[in-house]
Amino acid sequence: MGMFDTVLIEGLKLKAPREVTSFLKSNNQEFPTEFQTKDLDNYLGIYKINSKWELFKEERKPTGKKKAYSSPFDNWYDKRSFLERLYWNYKHRGLNKEEERLIDECKSVFVKAKITETISLYTSVEVGYRYLTLDYSVKVVDGSVTSIKLTNWEIESEKDAQERKKDNDAFKDKMDESFKARKAFQSKWYYPILKEVYNPFVFFSRLLVQNICNKIVTSSYRWTGV
Repeated sequence: MGMFDTVLIEGLKLKAPREVTSFLKSNNQEFPTEFQTKDLDNYLGIYKINSKWELFKEERKPTGKKKAYSSPFDNWYDKRSFLERLYWNYKHRGLNKEEERLIDECKSVFVKAKITETISLYTSVEVGYRYLTLDYSVKVVDGSVTSIKLTNWEIESEKDAQERKKDNDAFKDKMDESFKARKAFQSKWYYPILKEVYNPFVFFSRLLVQNICNKIVTSSYRWTGV
């Protein structure tokens, strides 16, 4: 599917056929307000269309303050073998110093998106046990929405929903069996030994092969005079 952006609909009622509104009402579910698009920046950004038919884009603005940097790996449990951890600590010894690092504090703000473009919005939401798909075409002129048209809609059939559920249940059962088998293997008395022997063997073998390949590539450039 690739990257996309999210567009939020705020205070604006989108048009839809009676079949869609009745389907949502019968399942006590509100009309979707979160859509995706691949016609903007495609960096997982957030946009919104407000009740005044204006398009806004979320941006990160510095507050002028500093805050302590928090690593996303602070709570990461290291399951590598002893030799792998030893190698990593030696290889990155200059990065292991404990020191406080300050970064700019930012906050999210929405600014008007001064664009002129036609963008496609789409969403697929599970209503009850069936999926509802909606596609809209939105025309934007200098940040103001001039029209929003429904281009496609679909309610998943009972038959397709049952087949999808059957496939999902089968996949879940298969994954559960796989996790159960892995846990059973990890509970064996010899697992810690294999972890400290087999894993480093694979890790350092990969490094060796990678270094040999790099040397071959470097030598081939020299031979060709490039």
